[in-house]
Amino acid sequence: MSIKLRELIRNVRACKSAAEERKVIFKENALIRTSFKQKVDSGLRHRNVAKLLYIHMLGYPTHFGQMEALKLIASNRFNEKRIGYLALMLLLDETHRVLMLVTNCLKNDLKHKNPYVVGLALCSMGNISSADIARDLANEVIKLFRSGNPYIKKKAALCAIRIIRKVPERIADFVDPAKELLATKQHCVLVSGIALIIEMLTIRKKVASKFRRLVPSLVKHLKNLLLAGYVSEFDVVGITDPFLQCKIIELLRILGIGSTKASEDMSDILAQVSINTEPSKNPGNAILYECVQTIMAIEAEDGLRHLAINILGRFLLHRDNNIRYVALNTLCGVIHRDASSIQRHKNHIVDCLKDPDVSIRRRALDLIYALVTKTNVVGLVRELVNYLSVTSGDDEFKRMLTDKIVLVTEKFSSNKLWHLNTLLSLVEIAGEVCRTTIPANAILVVGHNTDLQPYAVHRMYNTLKNKVVPSTALMKLALFLIGEYGNHLVSEKSLAQANSKRGEEKTQRFSQHSAESVLGTIQYIISRPTSDAVVKAHALNALMKLSTRLGPSASTKIKEMVKQYTSSMSVELQQRSCEYTKLLSLESEAIKKKIVATMPTPKYVKRSEGKGDMDEDEDDEDEDEGDEDDEEEDDDEEEEEEVVRRRKPKPTKKISVKERKVERKVERKAQSVLPTPQPKPSQAEATNILSSIFGEDSGGSTVNGSASPSPAPVSTPTPVVTSGPAPIKDFVMPVFDSQGIKIIFQCRTDPSKPGFYKIRAVFTNSNSAPITNFDMKVAVPPWMKKQIKPAASTTLLPNKPVYQFLQIINSSAKKPMMKVKLDFVAPNGQKVSLPPIKVTAFQ
Repeated sequence: MSIKLRELIRNVRACKSAAEERKVIFKENALIRTSFKQKVDSGLRHRNVAKLLYIHMLGYPTHFGQMEALKLIASNRFNEKRIGYLALMLLLDETHRVLMLVTNCLKNDLKHKNPYVVGLALCSMGNISSADIARDLANEVIKLFRSGNPYIKKKAALCAIRIIRKVPERIADFVDPAKELLATKQHCVLVSGIALIIEMLTIRKKVASKFRRLVPSLVKHLKNLLLAGYVSEFDVVGITDPFLQCKIIELLRILGIGSTKASEDMSDILAQVSINTEPSKNPGNAILYECVQTIMAIEAEDGLRHLAINILGRFLLHRDNNIRYVALNTLCGVIHRDASSIQRHKNHIVDCLKDPDVSIRRRALDLIYALVTKTNVVGLVRELVNYLSVTSGDDEFKRMLTDKIVLVTEKFSSNKLWHLNTLLSLVEIAGEVCRTTIPANAILVVGHNTDLQPYAVHRMYNTLKNKVVPSTALMKLALFLIGEYGNHLVSEKSLAQANSKRGEEKTQRFSQHSAESVLGTIQYIISRPTSDAVVKAHALNALMKLSTRLGPSASTKIKEMVKQYTSSMSVELQQRSCEYTKLLSLESEAIKKKIVATMPTPKYVKRSEGKGDMDEDEDDEDEDEGDEDDEEEDDDEEEEEEVVRRRKPKPTKKISVKERKVERKVERKAQSVLPTPQPKPSQAEATNILSSIFGEDSGGSTVNGSASPSPAPVSTPTPVVTSGPAPIKDFVMPVFDSQGIKIIFQCRTDPSKPGFYKIRAVFTNSNSAPITNFDMKVAVPPWMKKQIKPAASTTLLPNKPVYQFLQIINSSAKKPMMKVKLDFVAPNGQKVSLPPIKVTAFQ
């Protein structure tokens, strides 16, 4: 005979190993199964099923007790029926076919005289009801809305939520019963009725017009709760039923969106709740948060919006991290509505950057970036740079912080000196954490502004000399500037120019340096244990450049420093040293000066917010390649642009400088192959809209392996065209277009690398409000590999695209495919997690 439930629990807890526990469970399962087969005393059936529930909770199989649970539901005893319904909800779900056998029992119990039996049936339906059961018993549930028992009304409303989720076409049948629930005074019925209405409005927004006439009634309920005295039954730390207040305010928010009249009706009560609610306890903070959400969502007056933002400002000073994060997250979502009011709290927002919680720091950084304008950019960037200098650890956050600072300075910079100081400060402070594009941008700014060159080289030389442990990025940037503009270090005129540009940098005046001190500093950097081969290679380049900039007195010392690496173990350093030694021994100073002349600076293109790392490094290569042809293209640039304009159709978007360069190169190569003076470009070349995304130039036809610089004369015979590499193929895949979010994949394939895809995902938000916490996850089959980079931003602003880059490799003969999972917070504050989207339209 099986034991009691308490004894079973005691025996399981006394087990000292998993094997001993399994022995106890299997023995009890055998006894229970024997009892079911022999149909022993029916009074013990519910006790055996209760033990099965405990065994199921431990993770052991209990499927053999499902039919016994259905028999208990059909029993007339309440204790057996209660265990039966509990087993039904735990052992079964809506996908089990056995569930159809209980439909008749549910229908009978919904008509039972005992309200607790009716509650059991409603509770079971609300948890595991399938679409068929919901459709069959919906009318029975509607009848229970008219019951005089508040307990049954509450259960019926909660069960109705499950029904309309499974059978949305029955929403219209529940509109009038839901309205009747709001006429009662029982708080439990009001909460469940409001939850039902919110679910109906979430599934079908068109029914909002039928409930907007209830706004005065909801306002009255909320006012009674606000003005009610102490009621022990509903009091929570001095606040009357905060759960009901939050539900009412949430329903008011949904009804007030898009309705001016409803917004006006609820404005006064929202102001009263916001002013009179005590924010010292969590229930009060929850009510205030719902008020803020509602005020910012409806068509409220400016004064009411200022009140809501001030509440969020008080949240920023709270000790609880959760409340501070909620305030930052809400401010990120409403900044497009009233940015001027949020500006008053920027000091508190900047202080959140010092919080130990990384999630709060990231949210504060996103909000600060959105707050930056032309008037406050200098102050905010100074605060961010100061914070960067004192923070420690979390390299990922530091990298994100430096990226935001660079984007802000490029977007709002009007003073080149301030822009340069910011970039140099980032390299000095962040060091290895900052991306390689930051030193590159600093070089571009210096190269395009000759008046800043003396200041830049003096500042970086002093930093390199005084820094105890200089970073690799700092050493490479300083050595490059010293090599290119080292003549300013020994020039008295340049020294005066550098000191005049110091501005706010009043720490130390620059001084003139001798050639020996400059070479000594470079020698010290080369001999440092932390200097790798790349730094030493930059130092050799700088020495080669300085051979013509520091005068003949330094030539002998430079030759000795370069020559010592001719036998280096590093092949790169050995090759550079041998080549530079040969160049330094040239007798012609004119040739030597031409070789080591200042490098031409490429055109400066501002980095947009959506541009990722995948294409930045490749874009830099393209810009370097494009510079070689700049001098040749300058002469007939206007003529060729006119030819391209006549041949190509009108583009659908603005074409960048780099795309025009690629098109001109393709046309020149085509002219060198074809006998006609104006060949027609191929369709792949004319529609190559992704030529600048991944930083690669489109290939064209060649003559005998090389392109001719000018068109072939008409009188000459047609040259033989050798077969070149297959052209790069671009295509676009639509992935998702719903709920105001549109996602497309811009793909590139290279025939020389079969199965390799470079993809740029473009996210666009067509809603009037931003979408926050946006996250895209990508999964591929086992025969494929993926590499995905983080998106440029987790906030999708209205009509402003955000980009994310990824690569996939298909190493098998199977067709490539992937699944995309989207998670985000909708403009109404609701968290949305969409089912996986299958993407198979690869070409």
